[in-house]
Amino acid sequence: MSLTPTGRQPAARTPSVRAAGATARPTSTEEPVDDLLRGTCPACSATIGETHADDCDVAECLVRGLKRMYCQALVDPEGHDCGASTWTGDWPGHREAREFGWHVRWDVEAQTWARCDPDVPGSGPDLNRLYQHARWDPSARRWLRRRAVVFTGTVRGGRAAAEELAKVAQRWCAQEGLDVVCQHVGSRSWRCVVADVAACRAELVVVPSVAALGNGRQVFERLGAVRGAGGDIAGPGLRIDADGAIVAASAGVDQ
Repeated sequence: MSLTPTGRQPAARTPSVRAAGATARPTSTEEPVDDLLRGTCPACSATIGETHADDCDVAECLVRGLKRMYCQALVDPEGHDCGASTWTGDWPGHREAREFGWHVRWDVEAQTWARCDPDVPGSGPDLNRLYQHARWDPSARRWLRRRAVVFTGTVRGGRAAAEELAKVAQRWCAQEGLDVVCQHVGSRSWRCVVADVAACRAELVVVPSVAALGNGRQVFERLGAVRGAGGDIAGPGLRIDADGAIVAASAGVDQ
């Protein structure tokens, strides 16, 4: 794995391919970044509009949106056809990352990549964030912002307190670049939350803290309901692993 400003990705076969994916584009007031297209693919030399070679390191999978080389490296018992993607003149995912304002720069002191504004000199599109917080639309053949529904259950202080906590979750969604499609306050609205996920109106349920999901067994029942509908749960300082165990939770919100 080679670390670049565009995220962690398998090492490409040639230095030119690595450089093309890692280097931030130059900017100028006369020539917008979006207009700076490269005539040929740096890996297989396909021209704009031409299909990538079968073994191209740059070509993306039209089903998942990730690099086709990822699919070739993964064990997929169901199998899928990655399709025949074409070279657009732009590194896959860069246009959407720039559109969302998702850039990273190398922090010399911390010796790591750090999020930053797109206008920071030397920064580049953050593909790590794109893959984690965006969703691939196969029909549009592009990345879109991940859709979220905000939920706050019953907390001490009544509905007014719950609405304040919902604002905390809203701010977190804005920080993460999520597209909030709906907000539900109060335990009785939980069915609406699950219905939103089941109907594919949202992929993520955002809560201000674990306590907003309820108590004890109810937390895991609600997590199971959301995952059963095809979604997941997240929030400020909250992370739940693949087995359903809460590995991190925000303690900064008084409930």
